[in-house]
Amino acid sequence: MHGLVTNYFSATHDKQLLMIFYAKCLLTTNIVKAQHVFNHVKKDISFYINWEEKVLLPLFEDRNSPLFETYPTYSLQLEFQHCRILIEHINKEFEQILLLIQSNYEGAQMNVKQQVTDLITFFDELESLLKAINIKSESIFFPTIDETLKQEDIADLFLTLAHYAAAK
Repeated sequence: MHGLVTNYFSATHDKQLLMIFYAKCLLTTNIVKAQHVFNHVKKDISFYINWEEKVLLPLFEDRNSPLFETYPTYSLQLEFQHCRILIEHINKEFEQILLLIQSNYEGAQMNVKQQVTDLITFFDELESLLKAINIKSESIFFPTIDETLKQEDIADLFLTLAHYAAAK
């Protein structure tokens, strides 16, 4: 059985992937709603990436932590950076598409279709990257936290998460 941290983040990851899939499905039928859904999941993903970088990863780098050097944090940081880049590309694509839709340019419709195709490619890449990160996190990173930290320390992590969310 998975521990509390693993279960919590597994459910969070499932929700994020569902919302990305939903936004991607909306791209060809309702671009404005697709952008709204993506903006919601973007905030959620960004929140958790920032929290993991500021709170969880330092636990693996602190010599006084029982988690010290039990997980290679550098690769996770690179993957987080890749997520940020893809999210930024998706944002820019949405902006360009909405500008084209609002323009009176004669070939706008054709360009919108190509931009949507490009956007779907970025969504696919982000979805694949998140799935890969989630598999590693849910099979190694979070279980290590569950198995290594005491219940009180895990409770403190969740309190920190709540305080971090309240501050945002």
